[in-house]
Amino acid sequence: MKRHLRIGIDIHSIGSQGGGNETYYRELVSELLTLNCVHTLFCYHTSDVAIKHFHGVANCVLKRLVPGNRMLRIPLTIPWRSRTDALDLFHAQFIVPPFLKCKTVTTIPDIAFEHYPHFFPVFQRAALRLLVRESALRADHIITVSQHSKKDIIETYDVLPEKITVTYEGAGTQFKPIDKPKAKQQILGKYGIEQAFILYVGRLQARKNLRRLVDAYGMARKAGVSHKLVLAGKHDSLFAGVLSRIHELKLKDHIMLLGYVDNEDLPALYNAADIFVYPSLYEGFGLPVMEAMACGTPVITSRGCCLAEIAGEAAVLIDPLDESSIANAVTSLIASPERCHQLSRAGLLRSGRFSFREAARQTMDVYQRLTGADAQVTQVLPHRSEALGSKDFS
Repeated sequence: MKRHLRIGIDIHSIGSQGGGNETYYRELVSELLTLNCVHTLFCYHTSDVAIKHFHGVANCVLKRLVPGNRMLRIPLTIPWRSRTDALDLFHAQFIVPPFLKCKTVTTIPDIAFEHYPHFFPVFQRAALRLLVRESALRADHIITVSQHSKKDIIETYDVLPEKITVTYEGAGTQFKPIDKPKAKQQILGKYGIEQAFILYVGRLQARKNLRRLVDAYGMARKAGVSHKLVLAGKHDSLFAGVLSRIHELKLKDHIMLLGYVDNEDLPALYNAADIFVYPSLYEGFGLPVMEAMACGTPVITSRGCCLAEIAGEAAVLIDPLDESSIANAVTSLIASPERCHQLSRAGLLRSGRFSFREAARQTMDVYQRLTGADAQVTQVLPHRSEALGSKDFS
């Protein structure tokens, strides 16, 4: 007999304009709700955006967290909800709340704060170092999003390998090649980008290595590159230094800061760009790389972290600590339409091997193993080509 599970998931990041975390939980929950299983998801939210996505969906119960402030949400609101809703399992974002009487899973996509503490505000990094380590040790199971992150968590927190499952992310179905002139017209109308451009998408924060990207762009312009550089993303910690560098190099007229871009505008933005550059120093997965490849946009990204694992041979890999490495990659790609075409095709093939549908299936398998449920999870027809599971794409 199949056991009907009551599964709680913290989706407070949906509506936060929180970059990868918001996308992860929006796409994961959407796909979990398409699986052919008998379980009910209790989705704990703090924003009406979550209601917009999941209201009226079968097997989904939306519960607003009140109070939603994180200082109260984690130690008080969620434990209270978990008991009143009689949860069998709770899926946390990084930090597992105390006092839970059910099984616990936490997704820890990366632990950048352990290796680059200077990129985080003092209070935030102190809290993360204390609470995430404690959660990793206390949780019944950990989900992460790359083999690189799994290895890092094992080595940093001394966690047993069998306690961690890797579920690769994927680009949403909206990310696909579209007519480039049409995409450029859409972007011109909404954002006023008239000329050819190089694109970065992601949080505008220090660990994304944007100061070196700005320096590299300045070098590329001196080498004859006339493209604009477009930075799309919400301003975050320690970005003021990047703004100062843009003014210092007199690049204000050549670099556009779009701010947060709505999810529905991203496919056109990727498709309109000639090159996508993502020189981050540390990532758990690097979802914008996958989204750009799914749109057929040639990608430049960092070697030496999970980004090489995710991109494989479908991107130009650069040394993120070397501005000339980034600049040379940009100038050589712009000068070689043939190489851009090759990368476009390779990126489309690579991105087709990753899927949130498969991540959802693997996540549900984790839930069922932990609770002893014997329901068999089957999938609806896939909307991407075959996903390769949790093996290492090296």
